[in-house]
Amino acid sequence: MLVVVDATQGISPLLYSYCLVTTLACYLTYRATTTHQLWLTDLLLVCTTTACLGSIANAVGNPITWFLPIGLVMSLPVSAMHVRPWHALSTGAAVWATLFYVVQPSFERQLDLTLTLMLILASMMVAMLVCQTFCRIRKNVFDLQQQLHDMAYKDTLTGLPNRRAFMEALAATATDNAVTSRLFFLMLDIDDFKKINDSFGHEVGDRVLVEVAKVLKEQSSGHSFARLGGEEFAVAAHVADLAAAQGLAQGIVDAVNSNQLYGLSLSISAGLAEREQGEPLTSLMRRADLALYEAKREGKNRYATAARVAPVA
Repeated sequence: MLVVVDATQGISPLLYSYCLVTTLACYLTYRATTTHQLWLTDLLLVCTTTACLGSIANAVGNPITWFLPIGLVMSLPVSAMHVRPWHALSTGAAVWATLFYVVQPSFERQLDLTLTLMLILASMMVAMLVCQTFCRIRKNVFDLQQQLHDMAYKDTLTGLPNRRAFMEALAATATDNAVTSRLFFLMLDIDDFKKINDSFGHEVGDRVLVEVAKVLKEQSSGHSFARLGGEEFAVAAHVADLAAAQGLAQGIVDAVNSNQLYGLSLSISAGLAEREQGEPLTSLMRRADLALYEAKREGKNRYATAARVAPVA
């Protein structure tokens, strides 16, 4: 707008300084990290733009014609940007105050001033209503996104991460060059879970899954863990050595076995495998699964360590 007016009738070069201030305001908005900072940078941006438009109206002539359009355009649309209604109210008040200061309109009749002030007040009330509506819409969208995320990445029964979330986290940590500790994978399976379901019903079986999930969450704090499906769980741990990984596995087995539920003494078996250099995750999980079957064959309620990958000749 400055360029168009300047090309038509010429304006003071000082008006271009508004562009520098608005550029700074946009940069500060980009760097803002809190809603309070966003409100302040938006306040600077819209007030500077309003002052610029008011100065252009003065330069063009007959600024009273542009007074209301500038104020309405600068106060109403920006209300949707805010997260609190009082932010929209204060910004609108600042816009109109800036416009009054720059343009300094004169009204021939008292009625014109009264109607203008009434329109300004109405625009600020509408701005608050628009802000409140958009805030509610944004919150509903956020809640829906959170629900969809939980449905996609969280097991609904136990509240643990599901297979998808676990595999994505495992793939990310496996390819993270900044991680220097060794990666151990634990495959866990509740012992005799089918018998529990058949003897006591699925409601008790669900309760067993929830209790085991609680134990796994307590014992595996700081590591990645998940319910893979059915009665299977998994833990991916970055620890210093095999002894630490075995201590984690034994701690989970003992903690589950110490639980008593409906007169049942719960137990779990685990297969432990360490990732070899450059080993695919599918191979790591398969070795842990084989170690789990070995623990089952040895009597359950224990863990077994997987054999290392045979070196290629």
